[in-house]
Formats: sequence, C-alpha cells, structure tokens
Amino acid sequence: MHSGRYVDVNPSIIDGWQYRGLLLGLIWLMVPPVVMAQESQTLSYSQKEFRYQYYQVLLRQVLDVTETEFGKIELKAYDAGNSEITEARGMALLHQKRIQITFVPTTEKREKSFRAVPFPLDQGLLGLRLLLIKAENQQRFDLLRNETEFREKMQGGFNTNWSDYDTYLHNGFKVVPATKYETLFKMLESGRFDYFSRGLIEIWSELDNFKNQYSDLRIENRFAFYYDIPVYFFVHKDDELLAQRLELGLKRLEATGAFSRLFLSYYGEKIDRAKLDQRQIITLVSPQSQTKIPHTRPFWWPNNLPFKATQNPSNSQL
Repeated sequence: MHSGRYVDVNPSIIDGWQYRGLLLGLIWLMVPPVVMAQESQTLSYSQKEFRYQYYQVLLRQVLDVTETEFGKIELKAYDAGNSEITEARGMALLHQKRIQITFVPTTEKREKSFRAVPFPLDQGLLGLRLLLIKAENQQRFDLLRNETEFREKMQGGFNTNWSDYDTYLHNGFKVVPATKYETLFKMLESGRFDYFSRGLIEIWSELDNFKNQYSDLRIENRFAFYYDIPVYFFVHKDDELLAQRLELGLKRLEATGAFSRLFLSYYGEKIDRAKLDQRQIITLVSPQSQTKIPHTRPFWWPNNLPFKATQNPSNSQL
C-alpha cells in the first residue's frame, strides 16, 4: 500500500539482506531535497585559461569560507573544447544558465542584465596596462614628446569582444581591431600595429607562454595606461542566493586579510617589477566613468606615485 512517499513493506516475504537494502533506499528517498542539493552542487564557470587562475582560486576560497551556511560546492570549467570563450559568449552562457558564474569587467549594461557582486576582484589592477611591442620599436616610443603624438603616431591592437575596447576609441587612440586573442600576438609581430595593451596582471605570464612563438616581443619600458575597469563576479539575476554567498565570502576574506594576501601572492611581485614610479602613466577616461564604478586609490598603488583616477584627453607633456 502506498501513502505519499512511503511504502508499507512486509518483511516476512523477503529475506533480511533484501529488506535492509530496501530500507536504505527508502531512507535515501526521505532525505530532504535541500540537503541532497547541497551535497551535489556544481558551479560552472567559463574562463579556464591560465591567465584566469587568480580568479579561480579566489572563487574557491569564497565558497570554502561560506560552506557552513550554504553547503559544499564543486567548481567545474565549462567544456568548450579547445576554443576560448569570449566575454560575450560567456555572458550568453550565463544568460542561458549553462554556466552559473563568470568574472568579467563590469559595464552598465552587464549590471542591468545580470546580478553583479560589486566587489573589485582585481582591485583595479586590470586597468593598469603595460604595452607589448616589437623589441626594435622601443626607440620610436622614446621619441614621443606628448600624448597627442602618441595618439597620432602609434596604433594599438585590441580585441573588439573586450569591454574596454571602446575606452581607447573614447580617448582618441588609433586601434586596429581583431576578434581573437592569439591573433593579436601574430598581428603585432608581423607589424600590423605598434603595441598591444595588456594588463599588468597578465603580461609577463603571456610573454612566457608565447615566447617560443613570438620571440621578438617585449614590454615597452617607458609608458603605462591606467583606467577604471573593475572585475566583478556576475551571476544570473535569478540566482540571488549565490550572489549573497559570494558577497559574504568576499567580505570575510577581506576582513581576515586573506583577500589581500592572495592578491599580493599573485601580483605583488609583478607590481614591483613594473617599476611604475619610473613610467609615464597615461590615465584614460573610461566610457563607464559616468556609472557607479568607484574611482578610489587602490591599496597596491605605490605611495610615491600620484594617483588620478580619470582625466580628459589632453596635450599634456610627457
């Protein structure tokens, strides 16, 4: 006889081992669904490439420090084969709920379409850009006298799928567009443009990763760009519980100092290596500057280096 989810069983018609097996199965069915869900949760993300390792490790720590309240959860990179998932495709996968989280630069449009967790994961460091160039072209950069000459004489290459592509156009820089990440390295080495702007957080690992393929590339030693492009965790608008978990975890890591320790373990040496106090830093106006993105001095900014979050394009002397 059946009564809801329960079944009446007469143990006299089956042997002891069969009865125990059936009983264990019934107990499993009676486990509350929320507990079962906590034990089998999987969180899929879109960025599995080597240059995103910091964000992956940070996400793991955020989930670990909130496990007591929200349960255990496993991380899994979305399987796209050998192809890289662009930012646009990653946001589409999130919209379709084929992944549950992504970590990308924020924009006003993204904050309207998805649930942003407004904590700058990279502390503004992605917006500090060094320039990849061909080694033979350093002298051309040394001869530039002001920002106007930089804009007039130099062309940069950039991916049109990246959210900060418009920042360079907005500030009057000449940009050669491309749609694939690795294509830009090939184009730079073949002389299609003069520089490829890369985040300080990624430029050395990229040089090391591609040194055999593009051995003529180096980091330009005089200039750097800086603009506002904070990276946030984004989840689906329906996934408020996950957003709350991420916010809680980030606050806990920040309060204990674990966040800054992780950040500096990945990027502290790179910040020192960039020798920012010896560079001319060109601060760009981000098209996102009119949104709620904060313009504050990052904790890692060198004490002996003036900080200015935004400025209008000018003819200021370098």
